[in-house]
Amino acid sequence: MNVFYKQGINPPNRLGFRGFTLLELLVVLSIILIGSSWVIPQYRRQLILSHLDQYSQQIESGLFSLRSRQSAEGASCEISINPSFVGTGDTNSGFAKPSDVLELNHLDSEERKKRLKCCDATSCSWDPPYRLISQEASRSSKDVEVKFSQEKYLISPPGMSTDTNPLIILVRANTKYDDPLRPLPIRCIKLSTAGHLHRGTWEKSQCRRR
Repeated sequence: MNVFYKQGINPPNRLGFRGFTLLELLVVLSIILIGSSWVIPQYRRQLILSHLDQYSQQIESGLFSLRSRQSAEGASCEISINPSFVGTGDTNSGFAKPSDVLELNHLDSEERKKRLKCCDATSCSWDPPYRLISQEASRSSKDVEVKFSQEKYLISPPGMSTDTNPLIILVRANTKYDDPLRPLPIRCIKLSTAGHLHRGTWEKSQCRRR
């Protein structure tokens, strides 16, 4: 008979380790849960912020390409926006899904022209058609909402505008990601009447360069 059992003593683990007590397991589990409650929201916030910046960059790139193409082809382009999604004074409401204002690929030719109409001296039909943004229906587009400063904006060759005010596009995270304690920034893209284009953060009613 084993000497330990004979003397009423628990034999040691053959590898020299003892098991965890229930209290120790509960402490470790609590630490993991507390860490997860901080890490997961932080990761989610950074992911949405990344999508916000990505889509803002896509809009800036799309407007740059639009301006370059219409300048090269001698076309004038008029951007038209639903009045429900216009106005930079109120940043709490009136934002739209990108597919409702910026993205055009899912529309037929007549519907496209209601949002973006580009014409030269002879025609208003183009192949491929003009676009406001190059990459549509991206993953980042599903996490953001957009709003414009005005209903109509005309861009004439060579990429300048006869409008008196610049075109400003606000981009914010979808409202389902709102955190009142730590609100995400609102990004902006500004196209001046002189054709200058820049991206920034919307602060105090201004598009400040990042």
